[in-house]
Amino acid sequence: MISPAKNLRWDDWTWQHGHACKDLATLTEWLEQAGSVNRMPTNVFNEITSTYRMGITPYYFDLINQYDDTDPIYRQIVPTVEELNISTDELDDPIGDENPARGSRPLKALIHRYTNRVLLIPTAQCAVYCRFCFRKRLVGDTAHNAREEDLQAAYDYIRAHPEIEEVILTGGDPLTLGDQALHRILKELDDIQHLRVIRIHSRLPVVNPFRLTPELGEIISSLVKPVWVSAHFNHPSEITETARKHILNWVSMGIPFLNQTVLLQGVNDSAEVLKELFLSLIEMKVKPYYLHQADMVQGTGHLRVSRGHGLDILKELQGEVPGYALPHYVQDRSDGSGKIPLQNQWV
Repeated sequence: MISPAKNLRWDDWTWQHGHACKDLATLTEWLEQAGSVNRMPTNVFNEITSTYRMGITPYYFDLINQYDDTDPIYRQIVPTVEELNISTDELDDPIGDENPARGSRPLKALIHRYTNRVLLIPTAQCAVYCRFCFRKRLVGDTAHNAREEDLQAAYDYIRAHPEIEEVILTGGDPLTLGDQALHRILKELDDIQHLRVIRIHSRLPVVNPFRLTPELGEIISSLVKPVWVSAHFNHPSEITETARKHILNWVSMGIPFLNQTVLLQGVNDSAEVLKELFLSLIEMKVKPYYLHQADMVQGTGHLRVSRGHGLDILKELQGEVPGYALPHYVQDRSDGSGKIPLQNQWV
């Protein structure tokens, strides 16, 4: 693999982003350097990635220990032939982002599903392309990137709706944008009087933690409104000393962190793994927020865990993990009406 010691720019987030593995030739080369082999036929790889891109940062690839789908990192990011198995109950838009009956996407860059908060989507680009992503239909497609006029229309919409109290930057991954672009967006939102909170959803603290630079931290901490960052750690091996250092640096600047985990078969579908994950998050001052039942994304049947098994895991954790470290176990409705708490089924 690409050794950090041989790359003076290893800890430069733009280098990591610019050197992501995006094609079969690079994946094969990286696997060979790691002493493994690529067993994916070219035609199968092309069929999978023609509709769902691949992207892996060198840093995140370097976390793989076993170079096959028994490894929790490999399983999350490397395409597999099982993705071609699409069942009839799997959906292109599994959480109803664009359900016409609800009208929840009034603008290209904005989703308004809950009365008092909206999603703002400035970019469809990601640092990595997780194989279970519920927006796999659009991530990586530049046609879904917001133009300046799209963002201005979103700001105008938010200003015209005083019931909106929170804006959540999502995507794609908003932290793939540069500091200046993020500063402009955050400053526009900070100036809207009726907003109370801004949230940033990002996988970069996991797959490219070098993005959490002191400079960007200063931009965020200088705002009047509180900005919460929601990371996406799914397995304890993702919590490296590098990730810990960068997150704690931002926490020391007054930036609070949450975490959303997706329950995934062969990755974290055991009480033992999730207990270690949640307690490790608490140790670096990140609040476990949601444990998501994996959505009915096309070609992800091999990654989904049954709700019954998920509830059994939560029951095991109930007495093993303190309440502040136990996330809400939720599932998004496919009609776009939002999340339902699955713990309610215990009653």
